[in-house]
Amino acid sequence: MGRKTASTRISFFRFTVPFYPIAVMLVLLAACSVTEPLQVDDVAFVPSEVGKEAFFEEYASHNLIPRALSGRASVQVSEPGHTERANVRFRSDRSQSLLLISNNLGIEGGRIYSDPDSVIVYNRIDQVAHKMSHEDAAWFYLNGIGAMNLIRMLHPFTAPDQIGAIFESDDFFLVETQNGERHLLGRDRLVLRRTERLDVHPEAYSTFHFDNHAELDGYHLPRRIRILSYDGNSNIFLVIRALEVNPADLDFDPEVPDNIDIIRL
Repeated sequence: MGRKTASTRISFFRFTVPFYPIAVMLVLLAACSVTEPLQVDDVAFVPSEVGKEAFFEEYASHNLIPRALSGRASVQVSEPGHTERANVRFRSDRSQSLLLISNNLGIEGGRIYSDPDSVIVYNRIDQVAHKMSHEDAAWFYLNGIGAMNLIRMLHPFTAPDQIGAIFESDDFFLVETQNGERHLLGRDRLVLRRTERLDVHPEAYSTFHFDNHAELDGYHLPRRIRILSYDGNSNIFLVIRALEVNPADLDFDPEVPDNIDIIRL
């Protein structure tokens, strides 16, 4: 099947009640090698003398990775010509994620389940469910928004061999990973402040800003996340309203009724 057009991917999955998924799993490109100091917000970065093993050990000591997260957030999506608001309840562990999305009237429009192999999108308004690859989910939703795993987003590397290169300035470390991402971390506690993901589509969401960090049961987590498109014309603003760390017995079943066939794309 050939590549879908932009108009096809918008109309194919638009739900009757306006709401949008905030989650993301982009198709990433390999990183290009760096031959000169990098620039981030007019800050010059130079290659760091800190080794990958030592850096990761320090990073891991400051950034405990939760086993699971659950909570709720308010979301505003602004794209050329329209703005939408939604509420999201989310559940994530390291391998699974479930989002329950409703409009401002509290009407739940749909659910998005993802695991490492695939994504299921259940439209509760039209009573239809689709199962697809992460690549197709990334294409259909919001110019690159498919299915996000919050824990993976907030903890982008879990071993030193995932790190490709480390750069530094007076206030920040800039870490390039093997899969082509750039992560900006504060030098003091190595808190993640920004992530950049490479993508060839100018409308794809590619830059993630994390702020208003708070400590919860020893975990440092942001309460605000802003996601920008590569061309800067669209943004998603997420405010976490409630958060629970390591809740017991999370249920990731999207609860698609037995009488609804899950259509494989």
